Amino acid sequence: MVMDCATAREAISATLDDEEPGVEVAALDSHLQECPGCTAWRDEAAAVTRLARLGSASEAPDVRADVFAGLPAAARRRPVDWPRWALVFSAISQFSIVVSQLFLPQPMTAGMTVAPTSHLEHETVAFNFAVGVALLWGAARPGHARTQLPMLLSFTVPLVALSFVDLAGGQVGWYRLASHVPLLIGVLCTALIGGRGSRRPWPGNRASLDRLRHARLAGASAEAVASETASREHRPPAARRDAA
Repeated sequence: MVMDCATAREAISATLDDEEPGVEVAALDSHLQECPGCTAWRDEAAAVTRLARLGSASEAPDVRADVFAGLPAAARRRPVDWPRWALVFSAISQFSIVVSQLFLPQPMTAGMTVAPTSHLEHETVAFNFAVGVALLWGAARPGHARTQLPMLLSFTVPLVALSFVDLAGGQVGWYRLASHVPLLIGVLCTALIGGRGSRRPWPGNRASLDRLRHARLAGASAEAVASETASREHRPPAARRDAA
């Protein structure tokens, strides 16, 4: 049986690792006697194996600094979102006004009071409750806070104007006017929080850009793409938003 060098060297390597060579020992010895190349390869492999077994293990490098440097930086503590907390305070204050109007007589000027059981008081309670819910919604959903501004401003602006008229006419005192301060703070904070979302893209812009990019890659003419994009600009937001 003639043995090739590849088989012989594989058998030599297995023998050096104290494994079965997989070939007959006599055939391997016969090949080594006739092949000086495999004989030299055996001697070099034996020397390397001996050095690997007798050599001392080198000390592992200290990689702790590199590992720690690669770790993500500790997350910074997020600052307190004071406009949202101010909205919560305004909403709670508004609900406290609702409770006081339901159960306590409301003092007016010249010693007059408004009874809690009157229908006029109930109407005021219902509207103040709605205002409190709007403020609380802005605190819970800051991304949609500006949706509450039309209702809040339509109530606050006339209230402020009429309050100055009543104050000038002596029909209201500072005690009553002070109860409107939390509402003014809440409207201001709602406007501040709502202004954060004014820089967001209009619904459909991302989809329009993706469609324009894909159409150009597909070879559509620039005029056709521009015409289709312009027609979408006049559609309502829900129609411009692509289904996922």
